[in-house]
Amino acid sequence: MSTSATPPVSTTAPAATELLTGLLVDNFDVDPAAVRPDARMTELLIDSLMVVEMAVTLKEELGVTVSEDELRELTLAEFAVHVDARRAR
Repeated sequence: MSTSATPPVSTTAPAATELLTGLLVDNFDVDPAAVRPDARMTELLIDSLMVVEMAVTLKEELGVTVSEDELRELTLAEFAVHVDARRAR
C-alpha cells in the first residue's frame, strides 16, 4: 500500500491544460508541437487580437473570466492552474 497522496482526479471535466490546448490548436491554429507547459501564452497567442479573442472564448465557452495581463504574463501551465481554480468556484 502506497503512502503517497494522490491528487483527486475529476471524471466530469477535462483539465484546463487539455481544454486550452484544444482551443489553441483548433480555434487559433497554433502548431500542436508549440503547445508545451513551459510555453508563454504570448508565444502561442502572437498578437493582441488573439489575446483578446482567447479571453472572450474562455468567458463564452467555460464561463471563466481572465485578464489580458494573465494571458500575457503566464506560461500555459501557470495559466491552466488559474483557469482550473476559477472553474472550481
